[in-house]
Amino acid sequence: MKKIMTLAAGAALTLSLAGCIAVADGDGPSSVSENTELAVRVCGGEGNVAEVTDDGYRCKPPAE
Repeated sequence: MKKIMTLAAGAALTLSLAGCIAVADGDGPSSVSENTELAVRVCGGEGNVAEVTDDGYRCKPPAE
């Protein structure tokens, strides 16, 4: 009986981890968050970023 319970617990653990892995594969950083990080670095800080989209980003023009 103990062996059956151990196998059942192992099977349940395997199935639950497989479900987590399958969900985690689709949950990566979005292109907007990647572009935001890039824009902050390239534009020279958060205050210099004008717009961030899926396609890219735009820096604010330099102050005169």
